[in-house]
Amino acid sequence: MLAIALLLLSLGIAPSFQTRPPAPKACKTFPGDPDWPSPATWHAFNASVDGRLIRTVPIGSPCHNPNFNATECDIIKANWHDPAFHELSPSSIQDSLWANKSCDPFSPPDSRCIIGNYVQYTVNVSTQDHIKKTLTFAKQHDIRFVLRNTGHDYMGKSTGAGGLAIWTGNMKKTEWIPHFKSAGYCGPAVKVAAGVSVIQLYEEADARGFAVVAGACPTVGFAGGYIQGGGHSALSSKHGLAADNTLEFEVITTTGQFLTASPTQNSDLYWAISGGGGGTYGIVWSATVKVFPDEEVSGASVSFAVGPNVTRDLWWEGINFYTAQTPNYTAAGAVSYAFYSGDTFNLSPLFLPGGNKDQARKLVQPFLDKLVQLGIPHNVSIDNFPGYLPAYTALFPSALFGVSTQLFGGRLLPRSLWDSPQKLAPLQDSIRNIVDAGALAFDIAIRPTLAVAGNPKNAVLPAWRAAERTFNPNLPWDDTANFATTVANQLDTITHNFDEQLRKLTPGSGAYLNEADPFEPNFKEAFYGPNYNKLLAIKDKFDPDQLLFGSTAVGGDRWVQQPDGRLCRA
Repeated sequence: MLAIALLLLSLGIAPSFQTRPPAPKACKTFPGDPDWPSPATWHAFNASVDGRLIRTVPIGSPCHNPNFNATECDIIKANWHDPAFHELSPSSIQDSLWANKSCDPFSPPDSRCIIGNYVQYTVNVSTQDHIKKTLTFAKQHDIRFVLRNTGHDYMGKSTGAGGLAIWTGNMKKTEWIPHFKSAGYCGPAVKVAAGVSVIQLYEEADARGFAVVAGACPTVGFAGGYIQGGGHSALSSKHGLAADNTLEFEVITTTGQFLTASPTQNSDLYWAISGGGGGTYGIVWSATVKVFPDEEVSGASVSFAVGPNVTRDLWWEGINFYTAQTPNYTAAGAVSYAFYSGDTFNLSPLFLPGGNKDQARKLVQPFLDKLVQLGIPHNVSIDNFPGYLPAYTALFPSALFGVSTQLFGGRLLPRSLWDSPQKLAPLQDSIRNIVDAGALAFDIAIRPTLAVAGNPKNAVLPAWRAAERTFNPNLPWDDTANFATTVANQLDTITHNFDEQLRKLTPGSGAYLNEADPFEPNFKEAFYGPNYNKLLAIKDKFDPDQLLFGSTAVGGDRWVQQPDGRLCRA
């Protein structure tokens, strides 16, 4: 139903918001309903939040009649895949699947430009009072409530038809704490406001001689869905996931309470927010996390391709050997990022915190020797860096940092598959089938065990602790393609083919809930596993009116999105 609703919205098959008969009480109030707030009501609400209410105008509207402007449209097209372009918007998001195909710059100028899947209004919040008043207004008028940070979101939580959003992305305050003290930790920490981006955090940490467990994309809002959903990192094989390093949160509940959530205060809420999914249990005002003394980093990159003397079978021999080698990398505390599709393979990078150039070379040397043995020409670079930020800046490819131009699948691959060549071979065969069918493999070798994470008590999916890889079989996004074809590719190819092959190989495992198929048919098991029922009880305690919604979030199946985008109780 979500896929159908998204398709109809994207095609402009949605109401023009003329007045209609009252909607069933089971549904959220929607533009055009008799009880949709009047302009005067919106005006009064705007005054109550210090004039911070913003009415959505789709950022692609200059590319459509009657507002068509060729010069502006060319600028929009040129910047459409730049995260900063969307991050500065109060309504657009950094994922093409959810970014409202009905009004993007690549649709014909005479096609309909409607708000569609974007929210109707956004409050650019800067105080707790702004958030509380927005929650109250949404409840009073039974309007869909949306929580938006930087807009970096592959699962569609940061937008919603007919919605009223709060925008936390401009809350950029940090507080560096040299000696944080709690029952379970004494040491350096940083308190991060909701809108602080990963790159801001990295730069501030570097200036103080620290490193932070955070993500690869610089525009991610650190304290948002990233850390609340677990959050993998180049440091995760050494220090665990981002959620494993949380010390406490400040949270505004949908009932208007301002709470501290830690292992000793509101511990159930702390447990849920540390890995149980973003935008589900409350609005995170701040997160306080451990930081680590910065240290030397070594990194390696390797690439090779099909060519005149490299057959496709030979190319796959090289990749299969790489696949067999990765437990050696993760056991040493490294994380390796591999991207391969078509006829190219890139290990970019192998990231070894605390390592030196000789140690990095020792890790990859068997792989390099195998490529030589196979007669595969390859490029390799191995370098040392004085700290995390210089390594991050030099090693991570810029392709990671654009607006998502892919359709996502995903599965965690357990270490047990590497117990023997006989167990590993079916995985290698499936990966080949998937890539040869047109997928881009986004393949991270990572080992965030409980031991390296410090045995935290949190809601991180238990399958992460047994994982050796998080593997995303993705399909390319085509800005000019028919949207119905795009949705069919997501459902037919990723959901029911690529991911299904991986599910059959990995019973009892799961997927990283922030980077996976948004139409995952068994999302409760795949994203939350045995934690789901406990998480649902915590959600009901702190969000009793069910204001916080995501189709794959805890409690998401209590709602159904109608063809016009309206949310109704299931």
